[in-house]
Amino acid sequence: MKKLLKSIWKEIKDIKTLIIFLIVLIIVGSSVWIPLLLGIITNDKYWYGIAGTVELFWLAPATPFIPLCIAITFAIKKILFKERKND
Repeated sequence: MKKLLKSIWKEIKDIKTLIIFLIVLIIVGSSVWIPLLLGIITNDKYWYGIAGTVELFWLAPATPFIPLCIAITFAIKKILFKERKND
């Protein structure tokens, strides 16, 4: 487990990969913060309920938010670097 975490950290320390990871976090997390923002703007409890429900889904033990974001990041990185290699 320690080796796995070290290898992931080694990959994410690259600035390009870190930027990709942050963008993935923003996009995947948008299912929570967009309804929350709409709830703040409209003061409608419906949006707060949607944001809370989605947040509970992502916080559930069976839903791996961070591992999913890391996997998406590595997939995007592989695609981008593959495209550059062909040019």
